[in-house]
Amino acid sequence: MQEQTSMKIQGLTVGDRKVYQHIFDTFYHSLCLFTHRFVDDLSVCEDCVQEAFISLWNSRDEMESEAHVKSFLYQVSRNNALNYLKHERVKNEYLAKGLQEIESQVCFINYVIEEEVERILAETEFELPPKCREIFRLAMLGKDNEEIARLLGVSENTVKTQKKIAYKKLKQKIAEVTMLLLLENVI
Repeated sequence: MQEQTSMKIQGLTVGDRKVYQHIFDTFYHSLCLFTHRFVDDLSVCEDCVQEAFISLWNSRDEMESEAHVKSFLYQVSRNNALNYLKHERVKNEYLAKGLQEIESQVCFINYVIEEEVERILAETEFELPPKCREIFRLAMLGKDNEEIARLLGVSENTVKTQKKIAYKKLKQKIAEVTMLLLLENVI
């Protein structure tokens, strides 16, 4: 039996593919079950084991015994599984970092937009005549035309007319900013 094992190892070291196939058939399923203890994905386990067999083939001339072959295959399979897990962790950390950066950029852009809208509203309000300004301010607070008319002692038609003036001015300001943003993206 010792002589037969020795002949198998010699066959492996000289590149006998039948001996290699026999070793593959003997250990493949056990190695897959072993790597499954580390990695839940069966196809990944199979890849790890297949890579271990490739490493065995590339290192076949270093094998001294069947125990050495078995130990080699288990160690390389385990290392492949652990390397896969490490790679997945790094990949997930990288993705999480990328998402944080995107979220940070989105927050920054939202803050800029919010501040720009506030600035435009304040600038528009400042440029309006006093009565129009008051109607605009109340409209921005969510008051309807009837309520604004009652609060200021004017007709609803006056409120509508003054709101049109204010909104027209506001649209002009927004158009200017939109144009600048478009030009900035082109340049």
